[in-house]
Amino acid sequence: MPSFDSARDRFRLGPAHLGVLGRLYEGERVSGDLVSARDELRAAGLMSDDDAVIPELAEFVTALAEPVVLVQIEIAGGEGVTDHGAVVGSDACYVYETWPGEVESEYVRTDLPLLVWSLARVVGLRDREAKPPVAPVVTTTIGVMDAGFEALADMDTANIDDTAERLRALLAERGRLSDPELTVFTHLLLQLNGNWRMTVAWNNRKGEGTDIRGITVLDCGPLGYWLRERPAEPIMPGAVTPDSELRLVFTDVRRVWRLITDLIPGAEELPAPAER
Repeated sequence: MPSFDSARDRFRLGPAHLGVLGRLYEGERVSGDLVSARDELRAAGLMSDDDAVIPELAEFVTALAEPVVLVQIEIAGGEGVTDHGAVVGSDACYVYETWPGEVESEYVRTDLPLLVWSLARVVGLRDREAKPPVAPVVTTTIGVMDAGFEALADMDTANIDDTAERLRALLAERGRLSDPELTVFTHLLLQLNGNWRMTVAWNNRKGEGTDIRGITVLDCGPLGYWLRERPAEPIMPGAVTPDSELRLVFTDVRRVWRLITDLIPGAEELPAPAER
């Protein structure tokens, strides 16, 4: 069910609820498949019987319908893939998060100066005081990493020594890796908590389309954060194959923060605000 927490200015909404709000914003009738979602919005007190939304939700809908900047975050972990992000409108900014296995997302209003902090919290960024390993750069291919993940899925990871030995042998054979890269890459896959891909998009100032910037980072627990330099973001569909180069670079938490900051466009990159 949708809900509103007025004390923290946050909403819980599912895709169908967003569909209802989108149709109403465009002045269209709610289609039959969205009637249940509309009734849920009414029952939650977010919308009146004549389809007028509460002021707080109206600000969110405007930002969602007329975004200045969109942030998409895809996080892959042990529970699967979850989608998160942020929407920056002309007058309001919201960050949203999902929970594995749940349909609804939580949308929380934030201030633009706090956007980077909010995004860092979404991806779980924290300083684990990891030290650069003997091989701070690992170079192989996407196919080799995928083979490593597939092998781990079939192994009994309760026996960590046996798992590490078998994974190391596979990576040496398939990736033609040697030490120290081989040992480092083996442990990166073993310690991987998850990886996240952050993409930021906005209409460029010249009015010639959409500009996009992005990064992909592997969170390897005690081994720290590793930036995927190759393939470089943004990646277009079909651009990556098993033979594509994979280049991972150890990156301390301060640089990850700067990378997130650099994704956000400056005022000079955005369309000039319309005169009122």
